[in-house]
Amino acid sequence: PSAFTRERKLPFHRLCLIMIWNLRAALHLDLERFYDQIDADTLCPDPSAFSKARIHLKASAFRVINDQLVEIAGEFGLRDNTWHGLRLLAVDGSTLRLPKASPKIAAHFGGLTSRHGTFLPMARMSYLYEVRTDLVIDARISPYDEGDQAHAHELIGGNVWEDDCVLFDRGYNDPRIIAWSIAQDSHFVIRVTVGNSKAAQDFVESGKSECEFTLTFADDLIEEFKGHGMAIPKTVRLRFVRVLLDTGEVEVLLTNLIDRDKYRAEEFKALYHERWDVEEGIKTSKCKIEIENWTGKSVTSVEQDFYARVLCQNISASLALTAQPALDEETKECRGNYQINMKRAIGVIRDQFCQLVKATNQQLRELLNRISRRLIKSACIVRPGRSYPRGTPRRIPPSMPYKPIV
Repeated sequence: PSAFTRERKLPFHRLCLIMIWNLRAALHLDLERFYDQIDADTLCPDPSAFSKARIHLKASAFRVINDQLVEIAGEFGLRDNTWHGLRLLAVDGSTLRLPKASPKIAAHFGGLTSRHGTFLPMARMSYLYEVRTDLVIDARISPYDEGDQAHAHELIGGNVWEDDCVLFDRGYNDPRIIAWSIAQDSHFVIRVTVGNSKAAQDFVESGKSECEFTLTFADDLIEEFKGHGMAIPKTVRLRFVRVLLDTGEVEVLLTNLIDRDKYRAEEFKALYHERWDVEEGIKTSKCKIEIENWTGKSVTSVEQDFYARVLCQNISASLALTAQPALDEETKECRGNYQINMKRAIGVIRDQFCQLVKATNQQLRELLNRISRRLIKSACIVRPGRSYPRGTPRRIPPSMPYKPIV
C-alpha cells in the first residue's frame, strides 16, 4: 500500500550502501538482512520503497566513489605495480546477459538472436584494470552493438598517462588506439593477429626475435585527432617482439617500447602474461560477485548494479592489499609465495560491510585487524607456471523470479 511505502522511506545514503552491499537473494530477504545488521531498531522498507527510491540515484555516484577509492589506494602504494617504472594496466571486455522480461532494457541495450530464434538482451562491458593490485581503474557498460575498441578509447582517454603501459589483447590492434597512446605519451603492448597484418607476417617469416618498423597514420585520422585538440605525428617507430609460448605457438607483440637495452625482448613473455589478471578480474565479477544477478528491470537499475558491484570488487581488492604485507611477513620463511584469497575477501565484505560503515575510529581499527587475520588465515599459495585447457562452461545467470534465499 502507498501509505505503507511512504511511512518507510529509504534515505539516500542508505540506498547507496545497500547497492554496494551487493544484493543477490530475494529482495525482501536481503533488505531485512541489511537492516538487521546496520540498524536493528529501524523498520526495514518494503521492496517497492526500495524500487521507488533507486529511480533518483544516478549510477555515476558509484563511479565517483570508485575514483576516490582508486586514488587513495594509489597514494598508500600498498603493492609495487610497476615494471621498469611504468604502471601496468590492462584493458579487456566481455558481454553481460540482461533480464529478458524488460522491453525497455532490450530496446536500450539490444542483444542477439539465438539459433533457436530467441532474442537475448545483452550489454557490452569493459574494464581498465591495474594488474598486480586487482583494482578496476575504470569500467564501461553500453549497448551490445558498441564494440570493445570504442570502450578502450574512452577508458584510456581519461585514465592513461606518460608513466603507464597498457596491455591489450588481439582485438585492440587498431590505429586509433595506437594514436591515443602516442598522443598521451603513454606506452602499450598489443598482441597482433598475424593473419591480419602484412607487417607481422613478414616479421614471423624473417625468423627474427624482434624488429622495428615505421607506422604511417592516415591523414583523416590525424585530422580527427586535431579536432580533439591532440596532435599526432605522421609516422611513428614501433617494435615487433616474438614470443614463443610453451605450446610451441608463436605470439607477436606490437609495442612502442623501442629501447632494446631497457626493455629486453626476453622480458615481454612474462610481461604480457600479466594481462591475464584482467581476465581473472572479469571472471571474479561474473562468477563470484554475480554481476549478472540483476536487481531491477530498468536501464537505470542495470547501470546501478554494474557500477555498484565494480565498487564492491574494488573494496574487496583494497582489503586484500592491506592484508598482503602482513601475510608476506608471516610467510617469509615458507618455501612458496602466498596471496590473499580474493573470494574470501569478497565474502568478508558481504559479512562485515555494515560493521565497517557504522564503526567508530577505534572500532574500525579493531575490525580491520580482525578482518586481516581472517584473510591471512585463508591465504592460498601461488603456484607459477600452472596452466589448464580453457573450457567454455555454460553459465546460466540467476533468474529474477527465482532468486535464492541465501
